[in-house]
Amino acid sequence: MTSKQGAAQRAACWDESFLSLDLYTDEIEQRIIRAYIQLMLRPDNADGSRAVMVMRLGALEVRLTELPPDSVASGIPPFWLEVFSVAGHESIDSCGCFEFDEIELASAVSLVLEAARALPLRPSVRPEPTE
Repeated sequence: MTSKQGAAQRAACWDESFLSLDLYTDEIEQRIIRAYIQLMLRPDNADGSRAVMVMRLGALEVRLTELPPDSVASGIPPFWLEVFSVAGHESIDSCGCFEFDEIELASAVSLVLEAARALPLRPSVRPEPTE
């Protein structure tokens, strides 16, 4: 297979090779930004927070949550990106963000990449659409 054919195959679908190709960093970044925008349009939960799923990676979900404005103390980020194990019903890792500037967005993408790299390499593990 030529490199052009390989690139076309990767662009056409998500497969097990996505882990070795850094999960297409731009795609992760775009999904986080879309989730951030969706969060602004989402109604508040009973506690005043808002949450949206960014993506699924096999048995993991990547979620973005905005804390209620009155519960955010000085210096605590209002937005939290969390990698959550659906199977284990537990948080694997998370990072807080204030406004998703360039540095915060890069940290959030790294968090997702690290979680994806920790997954077992198998064809059934691939990002799933969130919409």
